[in-house]
Amino acid sequence: MIIRSIELQNFRNYRRLDLKVEPSVNVFYGSNAQGKTNVLESIYLCTSTHSHRTTKDSEMILHGEHSYKVKLKLTSSFHAYDESVSVVYEDGQGDLSSVKRPKKTVFHDDVPFEKTSEYFGIFNAVIFAPEDLMLIKEGPSIRRKYLNVLLSQVKPSYYHELSNYVRFLMNRNRIIKNGRSGNNKILSEKIREEMSIWHEPMARSAAKIMYDRYLFSLRIDKFAKIHHEKISNGAESLFVKYKTCIPIEKLENYNEEEVVSLLIQKWENSLEDDFIHGTTGNGPQRDDLLMSLDGDGLRMFASQGQQRSAALSMKLAELDIVREETNDSPVLLLDDVFGELDASRRKCLLSEIGDAQIFITCTDKSFIEQELADSLEKASKIAFFEVVEGSVRRIENG
Repeated sequence: MIIRSIELQNFRNYRRLDLKVEPSVNVFYGSNAQGKTNVLESIYLCTSTHSHRTTKDSEMILHGEHSYKVKLKLTSSFHAYDESVSVVYEDGQGDLSSVKRPKKTVFHDDVPFEKTSEYFGIFNAVIFAPEDLMLIKEGPSIRRKYLNVLLSQVKPSYYHELSNYVRFLMNRNRIIKNGRSGNNKILSEKIREEMSIWHEPMARSAAKIMYDRYLFSLRIDKFAKIHHEKISNGAESLFVKYKTCIPIEKLENYNEEEVVSLLIQKWENSLEDDFIHGTTGNGPQRDDLLMSLDGDGLRMFASQGQQRSAALSMKLAELDIVREETNDSPVLLLDDVFGELDASRRKCLLSEIGDAQIFITCTDKSFIEQELADSLEKASKIAFFEVVEGSVRRIENG
């Protein structure tokens, strides 16, 4: 998939942008806080329908406005015609708003989808950003997001099942919350029965989610290990293991009914604890990816450099899996990562780019120009765009 143009309306600091881009390498340069990352964020939004920087769509609306629109015009690798994907968000607060509450709509060729799950897989991109280090340094929620985004891109049915599970979980948690109103700490038989009603539908969705996560964690481990050995020159081995609320061996020889039964039993046994704590304590919403170097935990024992190598290896594994699943190169978004990586890690990243279309943000144009010239055969096809206060201008002389 190749992006031909980017259209923005009221997105971040862009009132309007209509930009034609090149199928090879596109570099956006300029001082900090000018809008470079906003361009890459808009592209990534069209992959996952979510930003890599915020969970609030309202933060991506231009100040004083009540909606944004992002549209990418594409050329498919598999079809002889052009396509487009769009994301539109309305906050429902403007006097002229067509909606009464916040609403996000995704489109393919200007046709809206009723369900977001139907949209995934049309356009794929992988982003490398300074935030990637949070994969190692932060808590399990960041690594679950990594899994969810990856799986949703290459397996749309996963997003559908995840949405089902979240809905069931919210209903169970709402029962707990309502039952605890007025500081009530006694779990009545009625509340116990209402909570238990959700256990079987939760378990059926959870079993599918956990199985997908487990299988993909094995592939992540395989690819990330290969990349990390290259980066570390074979000095270290990276291990990635899926952690869930039931013994992982139960997923090794997968039997859905067995896993469903184990999950139901888990929730039945935790009724009292969940009621006391006010939330459901077990399930896919607590899963994690455990990462270690030669058996030592990365968060506690790895140096900053080792953590960066592990994070880069994880993202390169994501790139490998998307390529393998789609038989196509996703668009690569490199958001100010060259300053975060040393020469050996930059070389490793660039060596994996292949024939993908690339979008890069940086502050130093000459540094990036030389770096790419030394590493990429298609460096002569680089398009440079100067970004100043939400205005993008192509530099024709490169």
